[in-house]
Amino acid sequence: MFIKQSLIKQSSGSCEITSTTSSSAKRRVLIVTHDVDWPLNGPGAAHILTRRDRFSPEIIRKVIDEGLNPYYGIPKVMEIEEKFGIRSTFFFRPVYDDGSEVGKYEKTIKSLLSHGWEVGLHSNSTSTPEEVSLEKRFLEKTAEKPVYGSRVHYLKVSDNTFSNLAQAGIKYDSSLSFNKEQIDIRNTGYLVKDGLIIFPVTFMDAYLFTYMGLTEETIVPFMVKTMEKLFDSGVQIMTLLWHDNSIMMKGGRSYEDVIKQLSNSNITFLKGIEAFEIVQKQISS
Repeated sequence: MFIKQSLIKQSSGSCEITSTTSSSAKRRVLIVTHDVDWPLNGPGAAHILTRRDRFSPEIIRKVIDEGLNPYYGIPKVMEIEEKFGIRSTFFFRPVYDDGSEVGKYEKTIKSLLSHGWEVGLHSNSTSTPEEVSLEKRFLEKTAEKPVYGSRVHYLKVSDNTFSNLAQAGIKYDSSLSFNKEQIDIRNTGYLVKDGLIIFPVTFMDAYLFTYMGLTEETIVPFMVKTMEKLFDSGVQIMTLLWHDNSIMMKGGRSYEDVIKQLSNSNITFLKGIEAFEIVQKQISS
């Protein structure tokens, strides 16, 4: 496990990979995001109990005795971020695998928005601009506010994904990961493609605990040390993805410790839309 020192020099067609280093005061920005992959009612008790090793005995007891859905972690994430004065972006799917629609999350979405969090689109399909537009309108109907950011489910992007997103009115996206097995400098900063600003995923909880083999004991020092090295090297923007459904799982429950330690560093935590506005201003100047 190490930081891959790839150089950000690529440029082809309408895609430009942009370094965030400049002669002005260097920023130390962490964009904080969460994907809401599961329906409000979760996957069901049977699914959870067959994966009981992922949870503490207390959580499993609550699943059995109280019908707890430990995959619904949004309130816990909000509680943690409120504690440290952070606001982040939650990406919601318009329709979930059980057929339920994002409208089931209406109360949660309204609570997020009214307390300063951002809601973005977790696209199921980006095959055409029309499909993206339909999904975007679906989410906006529930949110009763415009949606500007997106992340494609499973990070499944194709050659026309970003063009379709831009044509549908999406302003920024965060669906790219050049390397899931190690921290790669290509997954920092931002890209510009087809008029869309793209923030690659620098750190993802699932990748950290699987491909990179981190544990609850090693995750915090690893992230703090790695971010410091990247910021010191001139990186100004990184993006964190921590799934809400992992917040009660072993490993994923480290989120509060991660945020606590990072909040002691000179890091600015931003929502996706806030990072977009900074970059847009930088590009325009």
